[in-house]
Amino acid sequence: MLKYIYYHRHGQTSISAVNGSYGNNQYRVMLTERGIQESLMLGQGLAQHAPFGLYLTSPLPRAVQTATLVSRQIGQVEIKGEPSLSEPINEQPREVWKRVTKLAEELLKSPYQKALLSTHGYIFYCLTTYFKGMDLGELKHFVNPPTGAFAWVALENGKVVEANWECKEHLEMRERLPIL
Repeated sequence: MLKYIYYHRHGQTSISAVNGSYGNNQYRVMLTERGIQESLMLGQGLAQHAPFGLYLTSPLPRAVQTATLVSRQIGQVEIKGEPSLSEPINEQPREVWKRVTKLAEELLKSPYQKALLSTHGYIFYCLTTYFKGMDLGELKHFVNPPTGAFAWVALENGKVVEANWECKEHLEMRERLPIL
């Protein structure tokens, strides 16, 4: 039986709009109006793949806010916080890699056929790198995925059999949204 893991980056924030660093603002930054619209479009894009047996989110407010908006679009009610999906805060890359790959391995063993994860750009690419069969050393050319983008992998016996590493077609109207 195939297992599917979907993961998405949160919607735009005032900091992600300028590709800035969150620093000490990790727990204060919320979505912009554009980020809210991106999250709604993300939910519409993910609704085509619903239902999900499990929806996990980083506990950081921008990811929780995005997950809440997405869940309304996909009809998913329960969202569980998952610290492994948090943006790195005072962590070395090896520590982040360890927690993200541990979560990915747990998801592969879980009973859920479809899981959805709400996370951040760096974690998005850690997951992508892991599922591509690469290691931390191959994550050196990290570039944030677009806010509101998602990826998915279909796995059989722990091996990727199909994937889309950066779904952003659902955001086509984003170009017409006001820049805040």
